[in-house]
Amino acid sequence: MKLSVEYAILPKDGELVSGDAAFVRAGEDGVLFAVIDALGHGEHAAAAANVALKALADAPSGEDVRALVDRLHVRLRGTRGAAGMICRFREGRLQGCGIGNVELMSHGTRVQWLQSPGILGASLSKVRIFDAQLARGDRLVVFTDGVSPRFDLSLFRGMKAADACRALMSRHRRSHDDSTVLIADIEP
Repeated sequence: MKLSVEYAILPKDGELVSGDAAFVRAGEDGVLFAVIDALGHGEHAAAAANVALKALADAPSGEDVRALVDRLHVRLRGTRGAAGMICRFREGRLQGCGIGNVELMSHGTRVQWLQSPGILGASLSKVRIFDAQLARGDRLVVFTDGVSPRFDLSLFRGMKAADACRALMSRHRRSHDDSTVLIADIEP
């Protein structure tokens, strides 16, 4: 099964940079994708998000989700910290972990997950890893709290992922915060 990923990021109104970030890396070990929401907004938040992106880029191929969470937690110490959703898709299976207020919705296969309370880089007590077997045609949407969760994902089902990202941002973005939407489709 193949996974295709698109995302859109917008800074808070009045800011030039975003404290939100998205990461995607495809390889023999599957697809690693993540959405990071550094605390606050502006340059300091963008700096923390960049630390998280570098930590993910530096991760060895095949590193499991728990090790990736630990890597981010260590590397983000000394920054303002971040929330995040870190996922790995391989051979039809999705494993992931959501820390803080980054959310995941699914259309098709229901992905059950529980938020891990805490802040990457500051306090992280209980890490909850979720696991789901996905099917062709499934769609995952990962988004930060700069996007209202009050949307019906089925309304965006027929859209290409990039168009759905733009539509979600235009209709559900909260302009007072950095905003990110990432859509991952399991190709039929």
